[in-house]
Amino acid sequence: MTDTFSRFLAAIALSLLPVWAMADIAVIGWQTYDTFVDGNNNSGINDSTPDTNSTYDSTPRGSHVNNWYLTGTIGPNASNTGRRGYGQATNNTFLNGPTFGADLNIVDYTLADGSPGERIGPFGGSGTSSWKFGNNTNPQLQGDFQVTNVSDYYFRLEHIHFDARGFAAATSPNQLTLNYLATPSNLINTNTGSEVQDGRTFYNFTWSERGTENVSQSIAAVINSSARLAPGDSASFRFLWTGQTGFGQAQLDNLAFSGTFLDQNNGFTPINPWDVGAIPEPGSLGVLAMLALSVLARRKRLT
Repeated sequence: MTDTFSRFLAAIALSLLPVWAMADIAVIGWQTYDTFVDGNNNSGINDSTPDTNSTYDSTPRGSHVNNWYLTGTIGPNASNTGRRGYGQATNNTFLNGPTFGADLNIVDYTLADGSPGERIGPFGGSGTSSWKFGNNTNPQLQGDFQVTNVSDYYFRLEHIHFDARGFAAATSPNQLTLNYLATPSNLINTNTGSEVQDGRTFYNFTWSERGTENVSQSIAAVINSSARLAPGDSASFRFLWTGQTGFGQAQLDNLAFSGTFLDQNNGFTPINPWDVGAIPEPGSLGVLAMLALSVLARRKRLT
């Protein structure tokens, strides 16, 4: 068998593999923040329009909302109490970096309208935006945010990404905690089959000097299990800043969720809801793919 024919068979096999074998990480996140009161940057954040949403589908299949398979919100609609922080900071001399948290390049994931990934309000540029906390009052030191699975498939929530700028000075917040809110959530620990405990802490950090932490917090690393959202379910979280005695501020930016969709009707194998129409049905195509792989494997044993 010639190398050319081998490459041909390999191409056939790869092209016929089911979509779940090459499922993508789904990312939904904010680079900019809408205020609770338009034009008032001290009114807290109320934002149900994430800038990035890689689940956008121009020809959606099954359940969706406005062509998205994931939706997200910050503030009043994210929990029963709807903490929204202090508001928006527009400084361009800090935060507004190129990644969501530690390791997700913003430009690698499409915007919410399906257009190519883009940095909005980059560091040092115009249109910069971050979520600020402070003013030494509890509501303005807390911020709630949520992701909702609106697809027909389960969603494995894998990471929460964010950039946080804190201070050592007592006049500003110097400690940040990230907690899970069981109401109105239903994030299931797959090992126990039960919901993640209300108030479970997923991140805690205290600043000894002014600086920025770029965080990509693993969900599984905290609960020792993967965590899933069933179709229609949400997961809500709260940022809580403490350690403040004055009226200084701290900020968060580039906030995102990431994870993988799973087909509960096929052993929870990874799947792209936006590619479901491309999944080959069992039949001649699947047989051909398996035959091509079999021939390649046999050739390797004979060489």
